[in-house]
Amino acid sequence: MLALPFTIVAVLEPFAVLFTRPSWAHAQVLVIGTLLAQGPRTVTAALRAMGRSGERRFERDHRVLNRARWSGLRGAQILLGLLLALLPAGVPIVMAVDETLERRFGRCIRAKGMYRDAVRSSRGKVVTCLGVEWLVMALLVPVPWSQRMWALPFLTLLRPSKQADSEAGRRHRTTVEWTVVMVRLVARWLGRRPWILIGDGRYACIHLGWECVVNQAMLISRLRLDARLFEFPEPVPAGRRGRKPQKGARLTKLTERVEEARTQGEAVTVAWYRGQRKTLRVLSDTALWHTPGITPLFEERFEDVVWSVQVHWQGVTERLVSGVGCMNG
Repeated sequence: MLALPFTIVAVLEPFAVLFTRPSWAHAQVLVIGTLLAQGPRTVTAALRAMGRSGERRFERDHRVLNRARWSGLRGAQILLGLLLALLPAGVPIVMAVDETLERRFGRCIRAKGMYRDAVRSSRGKVVTCLGVEWLVMALLVPVPWSQRMWALPFLTLLRPSKQADSEAGRRHRTTVEWTVVMVRLVARWLGRRPWILIGDGRYACIHLGWECVVNQAMLISRLRLDARLFEFPEPVPAGRRGRKPQKGARLTKLTERVEEARTQGEAVTVAWYRGQRKTLRVLSDTALWHTPGITPLFEERFEDVVWSVQVHWQGVTERLVSGVGCMNG
């Protein structure tokens, strides 16, 4: 039996309920060995780091993963509860969602596909890579030894490629559809507590925005420059028949508001990469975001809470950065 210090046992003990007694002993070896291993974090590397390279029944440690009967979602829920305890009082619950590419080429890996390699790609050149894509949700936590928030992952979902789903006879789910699944899970774990979800432009989807509204979340993302934005509809006179309008007049496209941001925007200094400080010209406004066939995100009373959509235009010297947030006001 592995003897661990009390400080480490106190961190790992909440996860013991996921395993049987024999599997829990092997799981502790794999966790500590993975932290100590150099290079690829494989089961063999973890056993070698723990001084068990000569273990005769090493296949038992592999069975913890390839014959797992424990719930990974339950483990993610426990991990989220531990991470929430790190948040200081009064700090909002902010989570980030993004996809990450794991470069895998094995013949037995059925979920692999060709994906864009964000590390090797540039604005003018797109590099694709064969691998497995994971969707990751992380909690943003302030730590005392850093001036920036740390993103601590707690939930990962495998996003099989379209070809892999077709070969398996499954319906292919997009990144947004898998994100909706994660939003519903996290909202259930939080017990209807309000929280914030941050994602890049890939997650600027009105369907995801409505899902966040229903699950007490505020979505912050970057809108497309050709997004359909409208004013709020005029009040309908009392006694007027017919369907009430859902949106007002069409607003100017974001691409046409760059010059307005440069001349009339408010100067805001923000922290940039590598410790730099940059000055942005910011325009702020409120609008309706509409996609044909879907009810526009607009100010609506939902369980005595007023929800609204705020669209922020940020003009930056050569480009325009836009964002949308579904928030309670």
